[in-house]
Amino acid sequence: MTTRTKSRSLARCIATATIVFAAALTGHAQQKDPGAETQAEPPIEPRAASILDRAMAHLANAGQYSTTAEVWQDLVQEDGTKLQFTKYVDIRLRRPDRLRVEVRTTVPKRSFYYDGKSLTYHDPQKDFYGVVDAPDTIDAMIAEVVEKLGVEFPLEDIMLSKPFGKGAAAAKSGSYLGLDPVLGKACHHLAFQAEAISWQVWIEDGPVPALRKAVITFREEEGSPQYTALFEDWDMQTKLADFVFTHEPPAGSLKIEFERIETSE
Repeated sequence: MTTRTKSRSLARCIATATIVFAAALTGHAQQKDPGAETQAEPPIEPRAASILDRAMAHLANAGQYSTTAEVWQDLVQEDGTKLQFTKYVDIRLRRPDRLRVEVRTTVPKRSFYYDGKSLTYHDPQKDFYGVVDAPDTIDAMIAEVVEKLGVEFPLEDIMLSKPFGKGAAAAKSGSYLGLDPVLGKACHHLAFQAEAISWQVWIEDGPVPALRKAVITFREEEGSPQYTALFEDWDMQTKLADFVFTHEPPAGSLKIEFERIETSE
C-alpha cells in the first residue's frame, strides 16, 4: 500500500532551502570585496530566534503530549482557482518510541499507530489496515516510512526530537512582529523567509511557550498555496499508557500489504 500526499513538512522544506541558500552564500562570499568594512545587519532578529528556540525546546523536552490541530490547506486548481479544505489532526506522542495520529474531517479518515516496533495504518472508511516493521524511535520511523513507503505524516515537524528541524538557523531572514491574539491567547508573532517558502509561527506569551499557530506559504508553487495549523489544546500531563498506541483491528476488516517504493541511485 502506498499513501502519498504532497509533503507539507516544514523541516524537509527548510532542509532543501538550506542547501540552496548555502550555495548562494558561498558564491556571494567568493565575490565579496575584501576591502569592505561595513557590517551587515543580522538577517535573523535575535528576539525572533530566541522565542522560537525556547518554544521548540519546550516541545522537544516534553516526554509526552496530546494535541489537536485544525488544519487549513489550499489546493490550487488547473484554472488557478484556490480552494481551501479543513481537517483535524489528533496527535498523541510519548518519546522516544510511541505515536498515534488520527486525521479526520466530519468522520475519521485515517489513523497511524506506532508502538516502537511496528507502524499500523488504518482506514476506517474503507475498513482496511496494514502493518509494517519500523525502527525503534519516532524520528527513525518517520524517516524510513517517508523514504520507503511514501507515507507522509501531517504535522510531522512537531513530532521530531528536534521540532522544526534547523528552524531559524536555516532561514534567510526572520522578524519579530509583536503580539497577536490566537484562539483568545496573546502570542508572539514570528515570520521567517527561506529560499522557496515563507513561514510564520505564533508562540503563546507567558511562562509556557506553547505553539498556537503555524503558516507555511509555498512561494514557488503555482498560486502560492498556504498550509495553516491552529493548535487548540496541549496536554503534557495526562499519562499515555501503552494501549493508546496499540491498534486492535475491527472484526471483519481487511489486512493489506504496504507497497514499497522502488528507489535508485
